[in-house]
Amino acid sequence: MRCRRVCSRQVANDKKSRWSTRLGVFGDLPSRFLLHAMRVTPWFLEPVLIGGWTFGFFLLGKTQREAVMENLRALHPRWGAAQALFGAWQVFWNFALTFVDAQRYDSGTGGIDWAVEGLAHLEDLAQRTEGCIILTAHMGNYDIAAPVFATRFSRTLYTVRAPEREPETQRLRDAEIQRKEALNPHFRTLYNQPGNLLGIELAHLLAAGNIVAVQGDRVLFDVSPMTVEVEPGLTLRLPKGPLVLARATDAPCFPLIILREGWRRYRVIVLPPLELPPRQRGADDAAAQIWAATILGMVRPHWRQWYVFEPLLTRIGRDA
Repeated sequence: MRCRRVCSRQVANDKKSRWSTRLGVFGDLPSRFLLHAMRVTPWFLEPVLIGGWTFGFFLLGKTQREAVMENLRALHPRWGAAQALFGAWQVFWNFALTFVDAQRYDSGTGGIDWAVEGLAHLEDLAQRTEGCIILTAHMGNYDIAAPVFATRFSRTLYTVRAPEREPETQRLRDAEIQRKEALNPHFRTLYNQPGNLLGIELAHLLAAGNIVAVQGDRVLFDVSPMTVEVEPGLTLRLPKGPLVLARATDAPCFPLIILREGWRRYRVIVLPPLELPPRQRGADDAAAQIWAATILGMVRPHWRQWYVFEPLLTRIGRDA
């Protein structure tokens, strides 16, 4: 009887923990709630919904909040704790706005207006026949932009993303991606999962003339990191894989960022391809410096829309 009571209590605790996880920052239930809310909520009530949703996640996501504050204080060494806290709120708020825009777009209850800066570079990318890499950062709304702009290419655009932390959220995301891929034949998604030899697959796709979009600023799970001093006293921690892929394939690499400019309005900024130095034996420090400086150059002026919730920037010698 004692064993039965202990087992029953353990099952109850596991169920409670599972529900807490699903309600948490990385759970699926907040997303499911928002999907339903978008279908029944008038657009003019969105600020109230977004404000409450952001405030809740800002309180619950202590680890993420502190990571954003750490990044911002490294980026802005004169900032104090209060200014960094307000800056972190702005990041969370903008993330919520882009998230709701994506839900509106996916549910068919809202459209998106696009502007392109660097149209000549986008046309250059579209007209090339060799495989190309798009280097982007976790900014703006790549979930919407990638399927839309894949239609501009006569070849397939493969986007690389990290799997969701929770299985229920992953199933929800898989259903969304399947719908997008069905509507956009030139758009495909690949997951960076441990042991799936993604780098080899991406190299084959580039050799076949496809386009591969990688986020160069997410260090998650078992991703191999590299730490680069981007300016005196400031180091940036980045995934090593995207740069290794670019160096191994010699594929042209176009930096591209997406920014939210206003109500359902986004700007895509396309830069000319990176000029990386020739490969040499030993450490690839010169290329890593250019790679990291490119990402920092995209992030620094638009830090309010840098949706990285892990500590990546470190300021050496910064006063506490």
